[in-house]
Amino acid sequence: MDTTKIPCRRCLFEGVDRDKVMNMIQEYLEALSDEERASDSLYHERLNVCGGCSRLENGLCVMCGCFVLYRAGKTDSKCPVDKW
Repeated sequence: MDTTKIPCRRCLFEGVDRDKVMNMIQEYLEALSDEERASDSLYHERLNVCGGCSRLENGLCVMCGCFVLYRAGKTDSKCPVDKW
């Protein structure tokens, strides 16, 4: 496999409508059941941890490639480096 032609994660988001992505994440989180959705306090606690992490880049976790807003919103999600 020739990986020299695969763009970096940052480049993949060039030209992407950030508001549209944020709306999609919000809609996803709102569609989760109460059991699946993290409480507001847990969600914000997780985002605070991610916000101070050196592996956060443009809202993405460079360890797993997820949107941290998405991952932090699910009760059963875990940080890929066990910070939460």
